[in-house]
Amino acid sequence: MKAFLSFVILISFLVSCQNKSSEKASESIKTDTILQKNGQVLSYTVFDKQLFKMKRDRTVYSDAYQKRIAKLVEYYLDKNNQTGVQFQLKNPEAKLGYSVEETDWEGVLYTQIGLFTMGKTNMKTFQWLFYNAKTQELYEFDVPKNTPILFKYR
Repeated sequence: MKAFLSFVILISFLVSCQNKSSEKASESIKTDTILQKNGQVLSYTVFDKQLFKMKRDRTVYSDAYQKRIAKLVEYYLDKNNQTGVQFQLKNPEAKLGYSVEETDWEGVLYTQIGLFTMGKTNMKTFQWLFYNAKTQELYEFDVPKNTPILFKYR
């Protein structure tokens, strides 16, 4: 009977240790969501590095809109599959950030987001995004074709 009781205590101890380690693993990967006007919920893994933010014009954004843009940037970094963007994300030395400004493209007002890396003496933009706040659509700007391409939410 003592052997059985010792066995039960040992098993319960091992199970509790295993549960704590799985809780720590799940805490290290943080996720967040973005709610769209149409009710769609966009889920993504939160970016693990601090992103630098730069404002390039005098437009005043509400706190809620600034948070939405920050979430969209993290969502894009998590969900895109472009080689150039992935290269920047995999670089452990990269100091990543984004700039925000308003722009008019063919009569439509967009929030233009520039994703960049910061070096010691310079800043290099590696991707331009356009966000239409009215339709809540995000576009990747194709520089060679000089046109925005709709980014499909996944």
